[in-house]
Amino acid sequence: MNSVQTEPLLGPDAAIPWRVAPPLISTALIMLGSGFLGSLLPLRFSAMGISDGVIGLIATAEALGFLAGCLYAHKLIAPVGLERAYATFASLKSVAILGLYFADSVPTLAVLRFLIGVNAAGLAIIVESWLNALVPNAQRGRVLTIYVLVYGLFFGVGQLFSQTLNVRGPELLLIAGIATTLALVPMVAIDVRAPVLPRRVTLEILKALRTSPVSVTACLLNGLILTAFTTVGPLFGVRVGFDQQRIVLLMACVSLGGLFLQWPIGYFSDKVDRLHALIGLGLGIVAVAAPLVWADHRMPFALLALLFGIFGGLAESLYAVGVAHANDRAVATDYVALSSTLLFVWALGSAIGPTAGTYAIQLISPNAFFVYVIVLTLGFTLFAIWRLSRRKAERIVESREEFLAYPQTSPEIYAWLPYHRDTAAQPAPAPDATGAPPKNLHLS
Repeated sequence: MNSVQTEPLLGPDAAIPWRVAPPLISTALIMLGSGFLGSLLPLRFSAMGISDGVIGLIATAEALGFLAGCLYAHKLIAPVGLERAYATFASLKSVAILGLYFADSVPTLAVLRFLIGVNAAGLAIIVESWLNALVPNAQRGRVLTIYVLVYGLFFGVGQLFSQTLNVRGPELLLIAGIATTLALVPMVAIDVRAPVLPRRVTLEILKALRTSPVSVTACLLNGLILTAFTTVGPLFGVRVGFDQQRIVLLMACVSLGGLFLQWPIGYFSDKVDRLHALIGLGLGIVAVAAPLVWADHRMPFALLALLFGIFGGLAESLYAVGVAHANDRAVATDYVALSSTLLFVWALGSAIGPTAGTYAIQLISPNAFFVYVIVLTLGFTLFAIWRLSRRKAERIVESREEFLAYPQTSPEIYAWLPYHRDTAAQPAPAPDATGAPPKNLHLS
């Protein structure tokens, strides 16, 4: 991906809050609406008589829409500019959400979910382009932390507020549609010129595999198990006999655990070999999933909520630690393309996971999903251990970047992070006069 080279519109000494408030408030409203849909749409489709496996296929349509949006949204944005494109994406997403109320066939539901995914990607690209323009380089790390908190926290709040809504009625969809439409309001409060438009994404999957095959598989695993669980989890709750309120609480635990456990796990990964951290995450996921294989309504609810929260935290951290590990092994000029490629690997896993997970619980048992998690995670962990055993032979030279909790939103997020932005536009260092490689090839 070519990075967006946009100078910050305000000086580095200006205070952060007010100039980034509009896109952050808009993001909060978008995620609030998404939170209402997150746990209840699978329950709504189940109440309509749709089988678990087909519900997974419908969720896959949204993941494919997200992929398409990340790849092609720039073609829709370029002719009209970010402001009009944002209004278009928000309006179309609202219409697609409200259209779910009238849809009564699986193909129509799949098309609407696809449109939700396309427009969600477009909205994220535009918000992240604005943040790129509004934030001086020295403050980008802090703003990323705030953005991730807003993104995850309001999704969890939306889930918690949806506990008592009737999944068959229109209220769920009306609230989500209203929140998405209201997201337009703060964006018109940005009183500065628009940033440079986002550019075409370039995928380099083979290069990513050569740089860090463990990172590629970690991001794929995150999509295969955690993103799948956003669809499978509510259906699991129905199958084991939980009521709607408890199902929503459990899914909120997964979301909030994924949000808040990333930072302590990331801090720990800064202190140890990042490959060791990924192996530890794999072993931890297996340890948490094992008791869930036998979970049912008789398990103490507090214990189940704790296990769900830890599962969310460990599985979510696979992505951010995986990206950090890949960047540790990459040259600075490859950071943006590498990180963007890993996002697409994650999205591919997100497209496969819901279908695989829902068919597992439909054809075998509600707890079969956790067997699926254990099998995939054990495979990843054994692969990571094998790579560790080969490290001495390969003599890999790694530098370390500071851990950041990356949101799985759009490739634009990687264009404005401090080390990505400073180095992505610079040419690769040339060899010195002796022909030796430059000493500052890696970031410290």
